[in-house]
Amino acid sequence: MRILGREDLEALLTPGDVIAAVERAFRECAAGRASALPRAVLPMDRHGVFLTMVSALPGLGALGTKLVTVVEGNRRRGLPTIQATYLLTEPETGEPLALMEAGFLTAIRTGATSALAARYLARANSRVIACFGAGVQARHQLLCLREILPLAEVRVVGRDPRRAADFARQMQSTLGIPVDVAPDRKAAVRGADVVTCATTSPRPVFSGRDLESGTHVDAVGNFRPTTREVDTITIRKSRIVVDTYEGAWEEAGDLLIPIKAGAISRRHVRAELAEVVAGARPGRTSPREITLFKSVGFAPEDAVTARFAYDRARAEGRGIEVRL
Repeated sequence: MRILGREDLEALLTPGDVIAAVERAFRECAAGRASALPRAVLPMDRHGVFLTMVSALPGLGALGTKLVTVVEGNRRRGLPTIQATYLLTEPETGEPLALMEAGFLTAIRTGATSALAARYLARANSRVIACFGAGVQARHQLLCLREILPLAEVRVVGRDPRRAADFARQMQSTLGIPVDVAPDRKAAVRGADVVTCATTSPRPVFSGRDLESGTHVDAVGNFRPTTREVDTITIRKSRIVVDTYEGAWEEAGDLLIPIKAGAISRRHVRAELAEVVAGARPGRTSPREITLFKSVGFAPEDAVTARFAYDRARAEGRGIEVRL
């Protein structure tokens, strides 16, 4: 079995490659050639949650399990909020192939899935992004969206002004375009082509009243049924696509809260991403339409990304081989 650490994965996985990998996963799902168990969530007393995600895509040689902890208090300890490992297994034989760090894997596959959705839901000429969040996931949202859209400007909103300023400087250097901290939330959203939300906020981070026609909203930070990043106004104004119906109806508070309040029904959600990628249902239907992609995470995204990393690691001789 091959052991792959974070440094290995950072060298092996690029945004473009992972976008292509998760697209293959969604096409397999659309064709009925992928399976996944519902995400198991175990509370860790008052400290956080422990998650397991299992999926199989036999046609792509991907079978595996991700183990994740989400601990909000880790920010104060100088530790990652999300920590994870992935066990990749050979689907034909059941042989364990690799154990890998999965915090980076989770971040890049989440960003890649958002970028894939933006290919179908954002306007092709989208240049200005309002970025809510200044952490690891926000970084990967921007890196992956850059692969799909002709970005020219990023406006950052973060709850810690100093951290947001540091993030803006780092991303400006990485992206090579202006990245500035927005003076306020309204200023960030007004005139933005894409609004990406990668926060741990339990409450909406901007007002849907400030969204302009044609905007695409990308909401990936929240995965609990009682919390949300986007408000009911945004949901009601948007054409909505989700990563999966099953995940959305169980975990997407951004949708479940307005449904419970009677503001929308489930019919307001127009498609799963697999249906859009396969051409079974449309993505954006007009330039002035407001679109929204809601993601809570989908296990096949991890499986195909892990398989890609393993295959490339073998080809490049990265990682450590061990006998169990």
